[in-house]
Amino acid sequence: MNRPSFLTRLSGREHKEKSAAVVQSGSDVNLVPKRRLWRQSSLASLSSAFQGLQSPPPSPPSTPRPSPNSSPETLPTPSPENQTSLPSCYERPVEVIREEQYPHMNNGVYMDHSGTTIYARATVERFAQKMCSNLYGNPHSASEPAKISGLMVDDIREKALRFFGADPRHFDLVFVYNATAAIKLVADAFRDLSEQTRSGSFWYGYHRDSHTSLVGVRELANGEHRCFGSDAEVEAWLDNPDPRRSGLALFAFPGQSNLTGRRLPLSWVRKLRASKPLRNTYSLFDAAALAMTSPMAHVFGDVDAAPDFTCVSLYKIFGFPDLGGLIVRKESGHILTLRKYFGGGTVSLVSTIGSAWHMSKGLDTAHAVPNGENDEHGHGGLHEGLEDGTLPFHSILALGEAIDVHRELFGSMDNIARHTLRLSRYLHDVMVSLRHPANGRPLCKIYTEEEGVYGDGTKQGATVAFNVLRADRTYVSYAALEKLANDAGIYVRSGGICCPGGVFTALQYEPWQLNRARSAGHHCGSDGLSVINELPTGVVRASLGAMSTIKEVDAFVSFLRDTFIEEIDTRSREKSSISPALVSVPDPNLEHHLSTCESVQQQLVASG
Repeated sequence: MNRPSFLTRLSGREHKEKSAAVVQSGSDVNLVPKRRLWRQSSLASLSSAFQGLQSPPPSPPSTPRPSPNSSPETLPTPSPENQTSLPSCYERPVEVIREEQYPHMNNGVYMDHSGTTIYARATVERFAQKMCSNLYGNPHSASEPAKISGLMVDDIREKALRFFGADPRHFDLVFVYNATAAIKLVADAFRDLSEQTRSGSFWYGYHRDSHTSLVGVRELANGEHRCFGSDAEVEAWLDNPDPRRSGLALFAFPGQSNLTGRRLPLSWVRKLRASKPLRNTYSLFDAAALAMTSPMAHVFGDVDAAPDFTCVSLYKIFGFPDLGGLIVRKESGHILTLRKYFGGGTVSLVSTIGSAWHMSKGLDTAHAVPNGENDEHGHGGLHEGLEDGTLPFHSILALGEAIDVHRELFGSMDNIARHTLRLSRYLHDVMVSLRHPANGRPLCKIYTEEEGVYGDGTKQGATVAFNVLRADRTYVSYAALEKLANDAGIYVRSGGICCPGGVFTALQYEPWQLNRARSAGHHCGSDGLSVINELPTGVVRASLGAMSTIKEVDAFVSFLRDTFIEEIDTRSREKSSISPALVSVPDPNLEHHLSTCESVQQQLVASG
């Protein structure tokens, strides 16, 4: 029987009829072949109808578009049967954008946008056209081709700042290779400056949801560091700081957890800056995950409440080029110019014979130009003393094209926020509905700190972190799940997701359990131990992006259902094509619900 069109594999290839059940004992994984067909319609379609019996119908087409930070109650939820009636978040349907600009995504279901999103075809074509039509030289030279490159870099630097909502009068952008390089630039500067303190160190505090690259800064603090285990600990520290710690310090936290997608309070920056005891404590804000699907005007709109240093991953937003950035608040940026190391292009004069000294462009700029503002020729920014060596000017050229294409396709980051919040809420709700037919136990354990956050852009991004449970409540290996998904053309990420404190908290580990995992030989990576003593050591992460579609969500959920939900009696399966996951849901109105689901299914098949 033909499948409805929304379940057709995006690659155009038929899905394999043979899947596998995962049987795990300790670290050994056995794949037991099983014959399973993808159902006539996706569980996502039917569960949406099922849930619709208990909740208000979706908003009509005339409903105004909600704010990207809308609460779950006001955010319309999509489903295959109402996706055409809901107002599109973009000027054109995302399916049309996908067909025209992302044909390279037709070879599978891509759900690892938090790793990197996918680049548009127009970005590559326009970049190639400029490369073939112009002559670009090294910006450090004085030739005409070099001047062309230099002016181009200045223009795109300002364009990028404005894209983030950061006024170039108050913020500067330092181009780096990735967000980790931006973090290390700040860390190195603090380490160098701390050598001039009495203790020979600086204090470093970081939130438990920090990316590994933020955690690594602690190794430069000479033991003066603290990991805040909760939001409440941060609030308590800000309200009652230790008066004995008034020296050089750095506080770091992410805007969004790289593991679960949870969004953290930006209000901490304002509190930090307003605290007199913490007047020497600077803020380092990791926006790599947040900026991918969220507008950033609320971060930089108020200069007095903006972080001192903000790192971003530009490839997570645009897919290409592979660039990062450090957005520096100019009133705070002078501290970075006190670092020891200098590279080519960052100094105006260097002595090597007889005596060793140098003149930093960044430090000279901070002294000569108020707030480090550029002069009328575009020179004088703090970035001149911080961008070591020749800039990746060809990649910066590509960034300019990427920003333009991004705006033409999606309009604004507000639109992307609406689109991804809507889809991620749908994905979460459908995954919650998956149940084992034998006992009604949930298939997925989703890691969130509170209920009802999906669809609320102030609390949650477009990421779902989870593990799969068998009917007996034992865990399926996340590594085995990723391998099966990859074989099926579905691309997710699994493991600790470079968020050691976050995964420790999500899995409710105690320190002795982490030490046991280490002693057992576990380590990060796909060849680590996924389950130790019936406890997982990581998670599976599915993350959505600007061009994600509801078809991809349906395909992913169908994969989970078809691969991991344990079979019920064959005759019962043949008698009804309704998903066993729905049959298992205990409900006094079960017969009415199943009748409704059968009717919806018939309509979907007829329309497909």
